[in-house]
Amino acid sequence: MTSKLPAALKPRFLMLFRAALGQGQTAIDAYQAWRASEPLDAADEVVYRTMPLLVATADKAGITDADTRRMRGVVKHVWLSNATRVRDVVAAGAALKQAGIASLLIKGGALFARDESYMAKRMTGDYDLLVRRTQAKRAIDVLRQASFRSQGMKVELFLESDFDRDIHAVAMSRAGFSRSIDLHWRALFWLEDESLTEELFSTAETATLLTHEVLIPGLAEHLAIAAMRPEPADQSEMVSRAIEVVHVLESAGGKVDWDRFRSIVTRYNGSLFAAQLLDVVAREMPELVPDGLVDELWRYSPPGKSVEIAIRAVPRAQRSQWQNFWVAFFAALRAQFKGPFQGGDWLRLPGAGAAAFDASAVHFPLFRDAILKRVWQRAARVPHPLQGKDVWFGQGFSIPEDEGRWTDQQFAVIDVPVDGQSQGFADVELAVIPFLPPGTERFRFAAYAGGEVLQVTTGRKDPMPFRVALKANIVGKDKRKIVVALRMRDMRRPMDIGHSIDHRLLGLFVKSVSVNGVPVFTPAGAAP
Repeated sequence: MTSKLPAALKPRFLMLFRAALGQGQTAIDAYQAWRASEPLDAADEVVYRTMPLLVATADKAGITDADTRRMRGVVKHVWLSNATRVRDVVAAGAALKQAGIASLLIKGGALFARDESYMAKRMTGDYDLLVRRTQAKRAIDVLRQASFRSQGMKVELFLESDFDRDIHAVAMSRAGFSRSIDLHWRALFWLEDESLTEELFSTAETATLLTHEVLIPGLAEHLAIAAMRPEPADQSEMVSRAIEVVHVLESAGGKVDWDRFRSIVTRYNGSLFAAQLLDVVAREMPELVPDGLVDELWRYSPPGKSVEIAIRAVPRAQRSQWQNFWVAFFAALRAQFKGPFQGGDWLRLPGAGAAAFDASAVHFPLFRDAILKRVWQRAARVPHPLQGKDVWFGQGFSIPEDEGRWTDQQFAVIDVPVDGQSQGFADVELAVIPFLPPGTERFRFAAYAGGEVLQVTTGRKDPMPFRVALKANIVGKDKRKIVVALRMRDMRRPMDIGHSIDHRLLGLFVKSVSVNGVPVFTPAGAAP
């Protein structure tokens, strides 16, 4: 059956996938096309990670050239790199186990545990360990005590509530970037539902990785999280996960419970991504994927899925405001339907569309001050997070830094508990520094705490940090709190202006928060 899906891989990445895993003349043609189109010195991550498979294709065809010796050297390095880094993941797992924290080896590491021969066939960028969300902070503390250090994040500054934001993992290592593990508290970066993690642990299997006993996901679960992970814009990740799926299917020998796989991806709203990924495999190796499964998963989504996929093919940093809105809208719309979209569902579509718009309104490019109030109202209705009693940077903020927090989205929310306050209002002061790259004189933003929307303009002539004073409503009953919603009117990515390699969409750097003259967040107060 011919698939109805748009092709997920762009020509260059399809060429590499075929060169790595294609059969017969198809693989040879793709390999020769790759060698003719790209010098080895320009090889990127996806090429290096698939080099053993590319060399295997060349060897089968008896193809050699001036770079063959160098490529075989890379292949030897792949196995050695995979094997030496096992020591770190085993040490991390042992430290966690001793502390009473269960950990699950996922992704490429789980594949190696299923069949160690794959350690010589592909490179894993890192080994991924999954822990339960409730144990994430303690797991990081345990690994730090075991001499692991974070890469790129100051995990020692994390508050408990940071684990409930859009961060899903942290890289940690005992020997630098070349030997790192990723400690996950969510198996999928876009899925906050903790029940998936519980399901992965409840169906986990015991396996052996270079004589070491490890816990890995069940077969259907392994395939599901691999298939649901990549977006079309991340072509390198899509190739890597497609290769992982092929290898898992080959090692399974036809023992996959496809009904269970289907149940997992539909239950967690991942059928659209899984359909795209399996379609990559099915187009080249139809014998590995049950006939009709791709189209069945594709049909689970309501109207608009082709538009969503087309927008998701645009890298996140390059999407327009409207594209960001439509991606969020269609994702929220899909979440309204837990089964295949059928004729009767057209009657539900208006109501589901209204709910999806409400969920994605933060991305709507118009009526921004009205949406600012809506963001505040939604945050005000939700109790302060039970996990963590500190100031919560719950939306629109980046990871903690020594001196404070950057906003990295157009809308940001600060949530401050004020238990014991009987009055209805409080005076809030924020000390902020705007992102003012060279040539920029002013920065504009809006702030709302339940009264009037405060429009603010600050710039180079103002004393820094700039202080913003608000009269804030105290909301809630049993657990009372203050919510401050911010809207950035001016934001820039440092990497877009050659300022640095930082890809975040920077706006305001919040250095401190005070309530009624009492500091409730300062850089010193952010550290444990």
